[in-house]
Amino acid sequence: MKKFMHHCMRLVFFVVFSAVPLLFIPGPGAASFAQDGSSQDAPKTPVVDPVADKLLKSMSDTLSSAKTLSFNADINFDQLIVSGEQIQYGGAAKVMLMRPDKVYAEFAGDLNAKKVWYSGKELTVLDLNTNFYGKLPVPSTLDDAMDNLMEQYGFTLPLSDVLVSDPYKAFISHVWAGVVIGDSKINGQACKHLAFVEKYIDWQIWISEGAQALPCKLVITYKTLPGGPQYEAEFHDWAINPTFDASAFTPVLPKGAEQIEFMKADNK
Repeated sequence: MKKFMHHCMRLVFFVVFSAVPLLFIPGPGAASFAQDGSSQDAPKTPVVDPVADKLLKSMSDTLSSAKTLSFNADINFDQLIVSGEQIQYGGAAKVMLMRPDKVYAEFAGDLNAKKVWYSGKELTVLDLNTNFYGKLPVPSTLDDAMDNLMEQYGFTLPLSDVLVSDPYKAFISHVWAGVVIGDSKINGQACKHLAFVEKYIDWQIWISEGAQALPCKLVITYKTLPGGPQYEAEFHDWAINPTFDASAFTPVLPKGAEQIEFMKADNK
């Protein structure tokens, strides 16, 4: 269970301090699903359309081969309130990556605004609403740092499955089934629309066509949570191998910012 939930959390944009129909894919070994969206038995062998698999690998190759990259994303996500109604919140994100050990990310949304710097030795998180910040020693590789942050503190860097050394493995590891839905356009960009089933989530991804396969949009449905809340990230302004000034990855803290300690996650 912990490994599955770890994966679900990694896909999400910011877990810091803080109705897509189910796929029915026929064929030997396909997963079966209850009417309420809960999964039953896992297939002995994942049922993934070879074309969908190839597209996901192509996108991963583009991302993993980049020495540097950056993107912006428009974020929407659901939260269940006391009345039982799903309320949608939103925000905008900017992410910069310099392999092997530097990330800068910022997010400004309806509920909070944060900046994050990862240096290969230390992670710094600044909450712009409270002027509080925290620092943590972290492993020297991004992949290990992501695992450590999730395991110890219950959060991850923004859309970290796009940033790790092997995005294909991060996305496909817990998939039960996957198909190509068809052709689509996101912000005028021709894309292939894919859909995947896992035990706790269903997710869709739109991958750009052309010389560089890149994610255009990601939608996650948390089908075992009340109301099936969704998380959506629409990517834009991708830059592959841009030149960055190293100072972009150095924390800049406002005057009067107060340091606080991170709370460790309860992994019981």
